[in-house]
Amino acid sequence: MAGVATAVADAIATVRFDREGKANALNAELIRGLEAAAVEVSRRADIAVAILTGAPKIFAAGVDLKDEALWKPGSGDVERSQAMNAGGRMTGAWLQVSQPVIAAIEGPAIGGGAILALTADFRVMAASSYLRFPEVRLGMTLGWGGLPLLVERVGSTRAKRILFCDEKIEAQEALALGLCDRVVEDGTAEAAARRWAAELADVPQLALRVTKSAIDGHARQNWAAASEGHLFYLAQRIVEGASR
Repeated sequence: MAGVATAVADAIATVRFDREGKANALNAELIRGLEAAAVEVSRRADIAVAILTGAPKIFAAGVDLKDEALWKPGSGDVERSQAMNAGGRMTGAWLQVSQPVIAAIEGPAIGGGAILALTADFRVMAASSYLRFPEVRLGMTLGWGGLPLLVERVGSTRAKRILFCDEKIEAQEALALGLCDRVVEDGTAEAAARRWAAELADVPQLALRVTKSAIDGHARQNWAAASEGHLFYLAQRIVEGASR
């Protein structure tokens, strides 16, 4: 799909999403393309590792709130809820990728973009990049599977602080908190991720996939999954009502 491209070389898939503008915000087309790319990568035996990256200077500045395809105003409740959960289906697809996934982050990763980055097994952040989760301050819940992912990585108290205070998490702090794994010079995140991916590609692939599956199965008791999408939908309806 337009804006999402997958290239495979030396058993490494690079999935790039880039709208070439609009702060690389995630619209319906990018979300569909990213979901499809995750499914495609996961089913291919010739891919050992995947790199997920955005535009050269920005990973993703959240969700494109102007894209009505994501909200379906005027439609029925069920159709609107399904549309709003498209991002959750996308992040769910990336969480289910069989191979290790490394997110290469340049610039801001905000809201839905930050959640997408958390679906990767590892994150390489450029020195001036940062993460933000502004949803609660905007009157919404952290959807798309982001809440359990954030708590899994930083613990409940820090997750509350990050969400309640809308903290801007710079790369070095993200490294200290366990939200990223390596910090590199600006403009080199993808290259650093590729070097790391090449190391992982040398590991016996079945053992790598089985071990990833076992660890994720143990760690990810997604207690929020059953209700998270509904809470996101209800929160959005409340925000809409308050703005009228």
